Amino acid sequence: MRGDPGMICLTVDVEWAHPAVLQDVVDLFEAHGVRATFFCTHAGVDVGSHERGLHPNYRRNGTTLRGLASSLGPAAMAGIEEEELYRHVLRTTQTFAPEAKGVRSHSLFYDSLMIPLYREFGIEYDSSYQLPLTPGLQPIWKEYDILELPIYFADHFELKTGATGFEANRLHLDQPGLKIINLHPNMIYLNAVSDQQYRASKAFYHDPQRLLEARSPRCGVRSMVIDLLEQLALRDLPTATLGEVNEEWRSRPRWG
Repeated sequence: MRGDPGMICLTVDVEWAHPAVLQDVVDLFEAHGVRATFFCTHAGVDVGSHERGLHPNYRRNGTTLRGLASSLGPAAMAGIEEEELYRHVLRTTQTFAPEAKGVRSHSLFYDSLMIPLYREFGIEYDSSYQLPLTPGLQPIWKEYDILELPIYFADHFELKTGATGFEANRLHLDQPGLKIINLHPNMIYLNAVSDQQYRASKAFYHDPQRLLEARSPRCGVRSMVIDLLEQLALRDLPTATLGEVNEEWRSRPRWG
């Protein structure tokens, strides 16, 4: 891996997916011999030998903070500092994957207060910055010994922009730069072709059968991911988990 100018990393934001939907993604990766990083939103996420990271939801309308508000009451909740709310969310999420060394916040939410908390909780890397299709990306050192691993491409970005037309070859996989691909189980299972279709499917988000029935026959997220996996195998392109990138990068000089 050392010195490789074009490492490709497949990552998945679990997003409370049904176990059957999540297993579908795992099966796709394993059929093509690719290890990935799964950012966990809840307990019981079993992805075998793949890496697990944390996917904390810091939104106040998210399950974790709604639960806290319900137990404390509105008045007490209003008096809690943001840092303590973040600490509560992170502590809760860490129980889902205690071994995790990496984090990606739900909705790519970012606040500089999180960085020292990541150090406090033993987190080594974050992957919440999205710089779509930007060539030459590489890990970035932040304060508190946290390594930022920027996102190169996301399926939800594709649904919103149509940037590649669901064509994996337009990802320019052979160009220099770290290429972290951010995927979502329901979008893959549904073979989502538009943001509107994906949002409509949330009415049956946890129903694998209805999602399967709604799967698009056109070119979409699923067909693009399968094409991507086939290209990785056929062209023998370099892949790694984010944990492996983090570990290797920490062996390099930090500044300059």
